[in-house]
Formats: sequence, structure tokens, C-alpha cells
Amino acid sequence: MRTEPDGTTLLGGSDDRYDPPECSLRETLHVREAAELARLVDRLAASADETLALDTEFLRERTFYPKLCLVQIATADVEAIIDPLACGDIASLLELIVDRFTLLLHAGSQDLEILLHSIGRLPRRVFDTQVAAAFVGYGDSLSHARMVERCLGRRVSRSEAYTDWARRPLSSEQLEYALDDVRHLHECHDHLQSELEARGRLTWVEEELVKLVARVEQLVQPNDRWRKVAGARSLKGGELAVLREITTWREREAMSRDTPRQRVVPDRVLVQIARRAPKSQEQLDQLRGLHPREAQRSGRRILEVVSTGLSTAENDYPRWLSPPSKRDEEGVYAIASLLDAYLRSRSQELQLSSRLLASRNDLVSLAGRTSRGEQTDASRSGDKPQLAILEGWRREVVGEDLLRLLEGKIALRLERADDGSAGLRLVASDS
Repeated sequence: MRTEPDGTTLLGGSDDRYDPPECSLRETLHVREAAELARLVDRLAASADETLALDTEFLRERTFYPKLCLVQIATADVEAIIDPLACGDIASLLELIVDRFTLLLHAGSQDLEILLHSIGRLPRRVFDTQVAAAFVGYGDSLSHARMVERCLGRRVSRSEAYTDWARRPLSSEQLEYALDDVRHLHECHDHLQSELEARGRLTWVEEELVKLVARVEQLVQPNDRWRKVAGARSLKGGELAVLREITTWREREAMSRDTPRQRVVPDRVLVQIARRAPKSQEQLDQLRGLHPREAQRSGRRILEVVSTGLSTAENDYPRWLSPPSKRDEEGVYAIASLLDAYLRSRSQELQLSSRLLASRNDLVSLAGRTSRGEQTDASRSGDKPQLAILEGWRREVVGEDLLRLLEGKIALRLERADDGSAGLRLVASDS
């Protein structure tokens, strides 16, 4: 590591045994002081680049919110590791890159969540290489290392994947690993964008990325968290009303303490509370799994929350989306299996994972709505949200065909290609 006359710290040299790849023409910086951070912000603000690769390293095992430990960025002429534990407040950097650049990410949902928590807003333009890779047939949830190999034919080390990023000092190997997460993203972006344009799928990915940012922006609200409690499906009626209230309390409590949800009250205990509805401290103390310190600290509040749940009117009970009735269940799942057969055949033609087109739950919901005569057009049907398969590019590629199949306007037929392979094809229902 060496220091330039202006005080900027450069990585490299025998002191740290750190050698950037020969292919890199970027200047490599390790920013650990407020003055260095200010210079980097000024440099990025004056840059002609429109895209910036971003990655973060964080810990959240002991906190509710992720603890930001490193930020890595790369533009055409600079790659940098920014150490927020040393620099202090890095909001000026985060605000600049969100407002100024198209951000290149890989599996970037958690990076976006960190930006939202840190500065309260998200970038308007993102390109997630994991999402893009799925649309060129590289597979679902492709790792960063596999993506670099598929796109560029290079191998990157994953030896530091389980590093404690809060521990200092960081070794040269850790710094190399961290920079690898951003230094290849520009080239991968160019490769993937070219592939997408050639296949006519760039607009598909753009649509998915808008949804990705929206999902981060609309994180599950505290009063909806009950749906994600393990074991909640075993409850019904008034039990779900109690679960909703106690889970909402836990969510807000975890936020205020900045501690993981399960450390406040584990899911299994929430289910017990919802089922048993304790009405006294003594009954609460008898619950297995509730830590005595938590029972003492929060017992009175928990009992108040339980009481609120018990007083919920039946019309206001939370409900799961209605599954098919026992009478209709067999028919609905048979219809869904037919849809799935076509979907899998179509996914092979498109060289896309069938899961990217629709989930099994989507198909069951579509089959159930059709069997009950409910609307399946682009509008919403009552309080039921529009299915993803009936929106945007999915509707165009497979959704319309599935609707026509359900309406009996087309049928499926097994056909063989010249090479002897068989596949399902849609044909006019009277052919």
C-alpha cells in the first residue's frame, strides 16, 4: 500500500501483497478517511461515466438492519473499496451514486435494501446481472463467480465468502475478493446486454428490474409480517388475529432495538401465543421457548397485544388466499398440471427456466379462478391481485396462450420434430 502526494491511498505493492489483475486499467483505491472520501465523491461527480458497478459487504446476524462494513465501486477508470467503519458517514457517496449513475449489481436486492435504509431512497436505474443472466439461458440464481466464467471465461476466487467483514485489518486476499465483486460487472453487463438485444429480450429484463426496485421499496409492512411466520399455516380464525397482532408488535420491537426478530420472540413461540392466547403473566411464563428475560421485559405488552387480537371482529380476521375447496381441488390441480405441461414445453423453446415464466402457485391460482368463472383479464378481480403471468412480457409470451387454452380455443398436441424429439404444441381446438 502506498500514499500519493495528495494523500490518496493506493492498493498494491509488496506491503499488502496485493496485485490488481493485469487486465485492469483502473486506478485502485482504498478509502479509509473522510478527506479521501470527499476526493472520491468529487472525482465521481466530475466523471463522464454513466454506469457504476456497486457491491456491499455487510453483517446482520446480530442486528435487524444490515451493518454496512464495506462498499465497493468501479467505473471505467477507478475501482475503490470504501470502509464506512473507518470513514464514518458515507451518505454523500451513496447519494451521489444513486442520483448520478445507472448502478450495475449482481443479486442486488440486499444492496438496494442497504441504500434505502442508509439514505432513504433508491436508484432510478439499475441493471442486475443475475436477473439478466437468467434471460439469456444461463440459469436461475446464477452466482457471481459462475456468471463471470460464463460471460468472460475468467475464474474468480470465492475463498473469502464467509469473511467477518467487520473485523480489521482486512487482508490483501479479502480486498482482492471484495474488488472482484465489481471489477468484472461492466464487461458482464456489456456481454449480457448484447445477448439480450440479439434475442429481443432487453425490454423483458427492464420490466423485471422495475419490479425488483419496487419490491425493495415496498418491503413487507409490520402488519403483514404474520404471513411469513413459520408454522402460521397451522392457525385459523381468531388465532390468526392474535398472530397478526403479536407479530406486528415483534416487528416494531425488533426495529426499535435493532435486533433480529427471532431474538425478540422466536416464530415457534409466536405460534404458541396465538394458539393458547395467554391471559396472565403466569400463563405466559409457562410457554416453552420464551426467554424469561423477555417475558419479564415485555410480558405486560404481550398480554395487551393478545387481548387486542382476541377482540378482533370475525369479519376482520386475517385470511390466507383461498385454496381450492375439497370438491374442486382435484379438478383445479389437474388443470394446473395441464398448464404446467405447456409451460415447460414453452420454456424449452425459449431456453428459459419455467420458474421464470410462472410459479406453480400462479398456475394453481389461474386454474382456480378459471374454474370459478372469475375474471382473468388485465384488470384486478375483486381483492385478488393480478397474476404475474398475466402481466407484461409474460402475458405476451405465454399468458395469452394459457388463457386461450383454458377457454378451449386451442388445444395441446404432441408433435415430433425432424430430429425425433417430441414436444407439446398448441393447435386450433378443432384441428
